[in-house]
Amino acid sequence: MYDPPTPGRRKKQGSNLALFLFLLLFLIPLAGLAGFALYQSGNISRPVSLNLTATAVAERNASCRALIEKAMQASDDFCNGIGSNQACYGNNTIKADLEPGTTQKFSERGDIIDVDQVRRISASSLELDGNEWGVAVFRVIANLPRSLPGQTVTMVVFGNTTLDNEDGNLGSFFFSSELGQIICERAPDDGIMISVPDGEGIRFVVNGAELILMGDASITAVKNGKMEVSLFEGSAHIVSDGQGQYFGAGQQVSVPLGGENGNESVGPPSGPVPLSQDDLDTACALTGQYCSYGQITAVPADQAQQSIQQELGITSTATMTRTSTSTRTPLPTRTLTRTSTATATRTQVFFPAWTPSRTPTRTATRTRTLTRTITPTPSTTSTPSQTATSTSTQTATLTSTVTVTQTPTITSTATQTSTPTSTATATATNTPTPTCGNVIAGSLTYPNTNELQMDIINASGATVRMDTLYVVWVDSPISQNLIKVVLDGVEVWGGSDPDSESSFPAERAWNATPNDRDVDPGTVSLLLQFQEDLQASGYTIEVGFDIGCSITSSN
Repeated sequence: MYDPPTPGRRKKQGSNLALFLFLLLFLIPLAGLAGFALYQSGNISRPVSLNLTATAVAERNASCRALIEKAMQASDDFCNGIGSNQACYGNNTIKADLEPGTTQKFSERGDIIDVDQVRRISASSLELDGNEWGVAVFRVIANLPRSLPGQTVTMVVFGNTTLDNEDGNLGSFFFSSELGQIICERAPDDGIMISVPDGEGIRFVVNGAELILMGDASITAVKNGKMEVSLFEGSAHIVSDGQGQYFGAGQQVSVPLGGENGNESVGPPSGPVPLSQDDLDTACALTGQYCSYGQITAVPADQAQQSIQQELGITSTATMTRTSTSTRTPLPTRTLTRTSTATATRTQVFFPAWTPSRTPTRTATRTRTLTRTITPTPSTTSTPSQTATSTSTQTATLTSTVTVTQTPTITSTATQTSTPTSTATATATNTPTPTCGNVIAGSLTYPNTNELQMDIINASGATVRMDTLYVVWVDSPISQNLIKVVLDGVEVWGGSDPDSESSFPAERAWNATPNDRDVDPGTVSLLLQFQEDLQASGYTIEVGFDIGCSITSSN
């Protein structure tokens, strides 16, 4: 039976029609704009043209692949003779801003120029009509501690990518990459491809994030979007916003970008995720490798962490023999009386971290011999007194052997009674503490001509405290003095130390609170400031922590 519409039902139908028109005319275009914004930020995949026939799409894809292969082959041919710390004009079109006064030419295929002469470089996007796809090749020195001298890392800047060479040697740079107007299936995302030889590694700062690579990777960066690091071989570690993330081959990690120019890291790195097909297509087009998951040897994040830490860990050695017997409560209070006696060479007092309930015997070798005589004579009160005299004699080249014997006896009582009477003579080659597993020393750098800096990467997940500091520097010119030690922007020691090989706090007491020496999870910089300009090499920084280990970096 026909049911005639009522006035109320007629009004409802009119409302539905108005709603439909609103969605059609307003919300759908708005959704399109939102989708474009997400695409520009790198949060959705590239669009695919719906206006081409299957034959036209196939022809375009074939043309793209042919152009890419031709560009990469030309880059290999023209840049075959590139040397260390140089840049090469690989394929059309590259635009470069050079340092003022540069006489070298960088305007056509095969032109080679020193890296420090390049201020900015921009590569053109994929253009079939103009037969263009810009490719520039950089070759820089591998700089991780165990890299062999002269080994180089290759960086290929390709597609619609702009790179600013911030520090002149590509140790720190900013870059951004966008997709070109022409989209082809399996065309590489514009960005940077980095090839690291087996057993080598490189550490640099990219868009404000510290990146360590021990393998092949590609990097893309969309302004005000995110930077993605895709690893095809080996291990990697990235630190952004004070937080670090390890990842291995077959994984990708991203960092959010923003800031004034839109390409500064503004947040912590993501967790590792599997590589996408776009990542594999990029590597395949540029290297001829890693075209499928089956061609990648996956490396789990924990294994990548072990590899990176093994690469960066430098075991320091020293010698010491000490025998003592004491009775103490679990949390004793110690008063130490230190005496330092100087001879024609040098005499210093050194109090390494003392951990009860262990009897180690260690043997190590170092180019330094320390001879210490320790005579602890604490009073029989709740606050024992200990007197230690340490004599150190250093020669140009020595080989030392250590025997460490420590026999503490601990009794926990309500009050403490310490009655040690011991005389120990130490002929020491000190291996004081093991290398920290999750606290890593970065390379030594020179922020200014009179400043030496070492980054401390704390990946332990907990706060650790810097207890000791040992510094060796080139004592030249004769007026050279160590005048300041700064940890994470806080001055923990200041004064005038004219003698190389300084120990803190054995020789120079800290002048800050203990909390000022805390190292939170993430990356913290330890800065040493000197009175005069520094030499190119010959420096060592060794830091000991309250967790019973130490890290060292030298150049």
